[in-house]
This record gives sequence, C-alpha cells and structure tokens, in this order.
Amino acid sequence: MTTPSTPGREAILDRLRRSQGEPGQLFRAAGDGVAKPDVPMTVVHAEGDRPSLAQLFAARLEAVSGSCELLERGDQVVGRLVELIRQWSGNGKGPATAGRESQRAEVLAWSPNQLPIPGLAGHLEESGIMLVTPEDLHTERDRARAAAPLIGLTGVDAAIASTGSVVVASGVGRNRAASLLPLHHLMIVPTRRIYPTFEAWLRMLREGGRLETFLRESAQIVFITGPSKSADIELNLTLGVHGPRVVHALVVDDIR
Repeated sequence: MTTPSTPGREAILDRLRRSQGEPGQLFRAAGDGVAKPDVPMTVVHAEGDRPSLAQLFAARLEAVSGSCELLERGDQVVGRLVELIRQWSGNGKGPATAGRESQRAEVLAWSPNQLPIPGLAGHLEESGIMLVTPEDLHTERDRARAAAPLIGLTGVDAAIASTGSVVVASGVGRNRAASLLPLHHLMIVPTRRIYPTFEAWLRMLREGGRLETFLRESAQIVFITGPSKSADIELNLTLGVHGPRVVHALVVDDIR
C-alpha cells in the first residue's frame, strides 16, 4: 500500500534531500565516510606540562558545572576536606543544626588504603569525621548505612584535562556507591594522574602492559564529567537527579 503524498510531506523530504547535498538520496550510502584505521578519532586536544594540564582540567570541570581547587601541598588536603565536609554535612536533608561542627559526621568513602593520602582516615577521625566503607551493599542494613552520608570521598584512576572528566574504577576497597550515591562527591586528584586526553591515558596503560589487568580487575569503570545532569523535553536542566549534585575536585601535586 502506497501512502499518498501531501505538499507538506514533500516539502519536508525535499528539505532533507537538500541538506544531504545528494538529490534523491536521503542517507549516505553504506561505507561512505568510514574512518581509516590509521586516522586518530580524537575530537579534543590538550598539551602542556603538569601545571598547565591541571589548570586546564580545573577550567573544563568548572565549565560543566563542577568545581575544583588546586592545592600546592598534600598536607593542605586534610584541612580543606574537613572544612568542606563540615560545610556540606548539614545540606540536603534539612537545615543544619547549631553546633553541627562539633557533631560526628559520616562520609561514604573508598577504603583508606585506596585513597591517595596515607593516614587520611585517622586525621579525619581526629576532627570528628568517620569514613563509612562498606564492602558491599547486599544487606538492607549496609544499604541504609551507605544511603545516610551526604558526602562521598574517592580518588580517581585518571583525570582528563581536555574534557574535565575523571575515570573511577570500582573494585576491592573501592565501592562504586561512594561516587554515585551521595549528594556531594569529593575527589582527590594527584596531578600525576592528569592526562591530556582519554587516548593518552589509554596509551599509557597499553604501553606499560597494564591495560588488560586494569580492565580485568575493575568491577565497573565510570567516566564522570561534572555533576549528574538531566533535562526535560523543554531542555530545563536539573543537577543531581541520578547522581551527585556537586562534584568537587581537590587537585594536589605531591601525593602518589
């Protein structure tokens, strides 16, 4: 059965044909424009020394509604973490109470030995901050405990300067919920883990013979570019619907 044509339908089809630049053919023939194997597929670019890449990463992260601080020394990280955790621990589930800073705060986090600052858990505990590090979320009790903290704390496997993205792999001691469940996601980013592009990071793993091991040992690999974003049909953007509403990176130069 042939559908009768209408002037409106013909006008739409004619516009599509003109946009393709090939009269009478709506779509390119199969095989047209296929990239050659030796042609890089990179669509973004970055270069420079470590400080330059750190500055670019911060700028690109802020451009996608994230935030970033560049710290010169590793010993600055603990103090800044304490300030941010105290500031955010009263957000999201009602107004902060008076004297909140003196109360014990909980942070959903990777295991201490997976975070890039030795002794971090002890330093935070001295300030009344406890890291919640569930091995899994199989029981209702574990899930309830993981859902309570408003702040998640992780390291990163890589940070991509050209896009402001980070690579976060979950596995033993690296619960995926820490970067996905809380309202705020705090990331500690050593500058040595900042790469110009995603391709540069993959090349480093491949040339070092570590790519296969990384993929095999990672339960899940997440690429995070700023806070969680959702938009309705009218393009009204909302942050934090399906993940953290705040993504904040502490970039520091002298930690492993």
